[in-house]
Amino acid sequence: MCLGIPMKVLRCEGSMALCMVEPTPGQQQSARQEQVDTMLVTDVQEGDYLLVFMGMARARMEPEEARKLQEALQALATLAATPVDAGVAQQIVTHGFADLCDAPPRLPPHLQAAFDAGLTEA
Repeated sequence: MCLGIPMKVLRCEGSMALCMVEPTPGQQQSARQEQVDTMLVTDVQEGDYLLVFMGMARARMEPEEARKLQEALQALATLAATPVDAGVAQQIVTHGFADLCDAPPRLPPHLQAAFDAGLTEA
């Protein structure tokens, strides 16, 4: 499985940008820098947050959205690296996915439209 990683633009250099992954508080790693191709995202500026997949920026992100994604990725990394009991795992998931845990379940827009139209089968 491949994941998009939120990265902050440090410096723009033509169609490339020097970006960094900001460690979340309490994370043992230091910030990691990487050259990122920005051809798919227009008007990239220093300080922007980008969703990066395989060395290419795919979308611009709001800082809050980038923070939430980084926390979720950190929660997954913690769960994958450390055997924990169910209670600790629940705390990690609740913190890392707080925006999902605190929200009511919702359908993707196309399924919500079908549901609103009264459809019960595909």
